[in-house]
Amino acid sequence: MAGLLAACATPAPDRDLPAAISSIPPTFSQGMSAGEYRPVRWWRSYQDPTLDVLVETALDNNLDIGEAIARVDEVRGRYVRERAAQFPQLNAGLQANYSDRPATGIGAALGGQQPGGGGQPGGQDMPGGDGQTPMPGGGDQPPTSSGDTQRFSFSTFTAQLELSYEADLWGRLRNQSRAALENYEASLWDLEALRLSIASETMRSYFDLVESEQLRDLSAAQADILRERVSLAEQAFLRGVATSFELISLRENLREAEAVVPQLDARLYAAKTRLAVLLGTFPERTDDYLERTEPLEITLTLDAVPAGLPAQLLEQRPDIRAGRNRLDAARYGVAAAEAARLPRLSLSATGGLESEDPSGLFDPQNWFINLLGALTAPILDGGRLAANVDISEAQQRQQAMAYGQTVLTAFSEVEEALKRHQESVERVRLLAADLGSARDAADLQLRRFERGTGGYSDYLDARLNVLNSQRSVVEAERALAEARLAVHRALGGSWTGEAAPNDGAVNAG
Repeated sequence: MAGLLAACATPAPDRDLPAAISSIPPTFSQGMSAGEYRPVRWWRSYQDPTLDVLVETALDNNLDIGEAIARVDEVRGRYVRERAAQFPQLNAGLQANYSDRPATGIGAALGGQQPGGGGQPGGQDMPGGDGQTPMPGGGDQPPTSSGDTQRFSFSTFTAQLELSYEADLWGRLRNQSRAALENYEASLWDLEALRLSIASETMRSYFDLVESEQLRDLSAAQADILRERVSLAEQAFLRGVATSFELISLRENLREAEAVVPQLDARLYAAKTRLAVLLGTFPERTDDYLERTEPLEITLTLDAVPAGLPAQLLEQRPDIRAGRNRLDAARYGVAAAEAARLPRLSLSATGGLESEDPSGLFDPQNWFINLLGALTAPILDGGRLAANVDISEAQQRQQAMAYGQTVLTAFSEVEEALKRHQESVERVRLLAADLGSARDAADLQLRRFERGTGGYSDYLDARLNVLNSQRSVVEAERALAEARLAVHRALGGSWTGEAAPNDGAVNAG
């Protein structure tokens, strides 16, 4: 029977993928480093203990992740509910029934009296009238009369087990269960995609905080130098050796540097508030995670990220895995809709004990059993079942297009992220060299001033150039940190452990 049912099951249609993703390129055109990509806890590649604590705290405490976990539990419950329909259902019941009705219609038929036949209550034709014919309900309750109306009363007590089962001849229930399982696994990958997003946003907020703090300190130092420079210009102007234009320009530069500081303070606080939301806490408590003896800075490595092979992207990216699960769920939905147009075989059995009084309810002699088999087939439904098939097929085509779009988008994101990372590395190297030249120039001006061959103003200007170069390096390092983050995010992977997120999921029946 099991082999027969399996042979009769309606098969799910094949994956009909867009032609654009039928062949994936063998390599990434922007990949510069060979080697296998290791996505597990990739944020530790920054070698920043503070960043590690922030990311792992966010993954543990973020409320969006908690909500997503609850959604996963909901979808898993839906799967268990769909799977349960494949198995027999057994119900137990206790029932007590009392009926009091006139001796007309059903009451007359049960009591043996012919209404309108002229018989007398308690006569020979009446149950119990001769003391020999038993009464319904055991004869304990003889018929009573109220005027010309004869009445009968009944009491029954029943204990029963009811077994029901739908033989899944065409695989409708099985395919519905498989579709629910695919949706459940898709929800697990959605959870991993959200964890990836939360980890990335936590890192971006941290990068923004560090950059804002560094730029604020540089702007404050720049304002201090400009104040000293303005003071020298004022003295030179009073002596008649400096022009008013030079003095006015320096004062404007000072006001601009001073105005930047409160803007960066506001940006720094905004980064803390965003970080607090991601951590599932309040802004004033973020300082507990940021306490360090030295100033915060972004730790960078200029090494390339090994991207692996494009085919591995299909197994690493959680959004691609979720899209493939939803496509398979749609395929099983088509098979279930096709099977719903075929006959259904339902089997049921009811058995138990029945008595006219509670004391005899558990007497083994009072057993009963009812067996029922029903085969039903749709004939006229106004096209409802055919429309369900059309809907399921359209949903499958939608999921196929969505899956293809996800794959193409993922591939292009990896290519773009790899290219951006390469350019960011080169930019940091160039600006670092420029900063070294600016520092050499400042050292030269300091030695000239100490020897009396150069002016102090020239030395201050050289220091301003160093600060400007440092600002450019800070901004470039922030861009490089985000570029590396974009590579990790584009490549995808298992973000919380070695095991795939659907390990341990219940297999479809």
